[in-house]
Amino acid sequence: MIHSSVLTFSLDLRGTQEKSIDYVNAASTMQKLNFFLSNRFLYLENMIMMYKDSGFVLEKGRGADVDVMFERYYNSQDYNASFWNDQFAQPYKFQVLPASSFAEIVSNQRTGERILLPIIVKNDQLPNFYLIAMADADMIYSEMGQTINDKFYILNDRNQQLYTSSKSEQISLPKFTEQSGYVIQDSIYYFYMKGASGLTYIHVVPDTTIFSQIRWNFSFLLLLILTIAISVIASFLLSVRINTPVKQIIDAMQKWNTSQPWISGIKEFNIIHNKISDVLKTSQDIHQDMSEKESLLQYYAYSNILKKIRHQHGDSSPWIPSDRPFVLLLFKVSYKSMLHQIEVDEERATSFIREYVNRIIMETYSDALTFQMEKDQILSIVFTEMTDPNIRLTLEQINHVLEAEKKYCFLTITASGGIEDWNEAYRIGLEKLTRRKFDDETQIIVDIERQVEDIQLSQAQEDELDANLYSGNDADVLQLVRRVLGRMRKRNESAQSVVQFAESIMHRTQKILQQRNIEPTSVRHAFNALQVCYTYEQLDTILSSMIQSSALLVKELKDKRDHIIQFVYEYLENNYDKEITLDAVAEKLNISRSYLSTYFKEKTGDYFVDYVNSVRINKAKELLLRPDIRIQDAAQSAGYQNINSFNRMFKKLTGSTPSEFRKSKLH
Repeated sequence: MIHSSVLTFSLDLRGTQEKSIDYVNAASTMQKLNFFLSNRFLYLENMIMMYKDSGFVLEKGRGADVDVMFERYYNSQDYNASFWNDQFAQPYKFQVLPASSFAEIVSNQRTGERILLPIIVKNDQLPNFYLIAMADADMIYSEMGQTINDKFYILNDRNQQLYTSSKSEQISLPKFTEQSGYVIQDSIYYFYMKGASGLTYIHVVPDTTIFSQIRWNFSFLLLLILTIAISVIASFLLSVRINTPVKQIIDAMQKWNTSQPWISGIKEFNIIHNKISDVLKTSQDIHQDMSEKESLLQYYAYSNILKKIRHQHGDSSPWIPSDRPFVLLLFKVSYKSMLHQIEVDEERATSFIREYVNRIIMETYSDALTFQMEKDQILSIVFTEMTDPNIRLTLEQINHVLEAEKKYCFLTITASGGIEDWNEAYRIGLEKLTRRKFDDETQIIVDIERQVEDIQLSQAQEDELDANLYSGNDADVLQLVRRVLGRMRKRNESAQSVVQFAESIMHRTQKILQQRNIEPTSVRHAFNALQVCYTYEQLDTILSSMIQSSALLVKELKDKRDHIIQFVYEYLENNYDKEITLDAVAEKLNISRSYLSTYFKEKTGDYFVDYVNSVRINKAKELLLRPDIRIQDAAQSAGYQNINSFNRMFKKLTGSTPSEFRKSKLH
């Protein structure tokens, strides 16, 4: 069972053949590993994943290099790090190793010492990866061992001792040639049996123990005969004393089915009645427990098929109907800040909502099934046609009932159906959830509307937005953002589109702040606030606060410019039409050329030569707006003596040639 379960678990792992460690994937793998180890029937203390290429080892609570893992956390005198590395080259696919004492080394002291049975499982598809299942052999023996003493041994196919339940005594075992039987050696019986896996299981019983057992059994047999004789005599005497015992027993059995307590004048009848009552109650409890387990199996079966989870028995399941129409009702719960103020866990709140939903649906569809698929997602399976009008009525009733909780949460509700393709129906339901509108009211989405093209900023608007953000003009930025949000609100855009637009504004703001070497704290706050933002009013507040805070930081930075930067700006403004070099400006400031270049880039974010070209091109753009000035004259007036250099730089900075620019502005 351990071999099959561990091998199945390995099929779901990702990144096992990578040469570097993906720590995000490692964290996810550790979560899966902890869930896997929660199965107490596997009797696993831990499972260690060995990565050959990276030399990395991962277990349920940590990841480390192979040397650190097996010298500090899983230290054993029998198995060191070199031993585990050598196992990559061994050709076997499954190997049970002899049990050993493992401990953690803390301050050169062994702590937490325990006896574990290492089991190596390899996957043919993963040559540079294998798993070590650390089985708690003592626990398996204590719960499953059937022996009259504490002398039990397991040998492998090479007669190597893998496990013994007797820790203090080491004995020499004889050869076992048959498939099962016993061997007598030195007045000791060795009862053995060989399993299909090649392991040999041995019970060691001294003949003195067998003799004492036989003697006890003989005494017990005599006592049993004596007891039976006494019982027969007592029964005869009792039957003589009871009037019509059969009639009274029948009457008593009839009274067992009544709800009123029944008391007989005969003590034995009362005992029989109580025992029968206990049996009936136990039977009822077993039936209820089986029903609950069958319901749980149904939940896992539907969850697996909806999420495309394959298991070792394939995709078929006796609980999944293959020819019965169904409708999937999908509920996504969004929680407001009021819920956190009353300190209620979201997952627990979703379970309460699931109970509401289940009760309402069961009133119309008694065979419906309702599950909590995720922390914020509920799924109900209703066996009916998609055209059933009661579907819409049921959803409206659910909406009406949960209206009382609107200050804490709201729902997005969808319905999708079919006959066989459960995965496709679930995928369509999830897609419908993304089509909800941007507000904080419960929405029922039955049909997928035709998706129109998303509202996006034009290239000119993006340039304008970046320029205003870089200059700290928060009023112009807010005007543009609110204009786009107004169009989205008028067109009733989906929440997904609105959030994507808000995220794009945040990313642009973050980029501008980083270009100016400003810590984008306000943007991080905005991203966090966006996670619980559901209305345009809330979104306007978040974006306004972020843009205004960012603009203030930009303005403060601009106000801090010193006399060097101010001199450069004024000098370029007055001498842009002349020949300007970095050496000449540095000489006027009485500083070195390299210092001025580095200082200017650090303070403004621009290289000196790029800023000179931007000043000259801006002056040229002003001159080109006058139709009486030729392009050559505008270039010379802006400081360019070579018309080709002017044309090339103009197109680089504006995206168009001087002729195209003039034509677009004057016509």
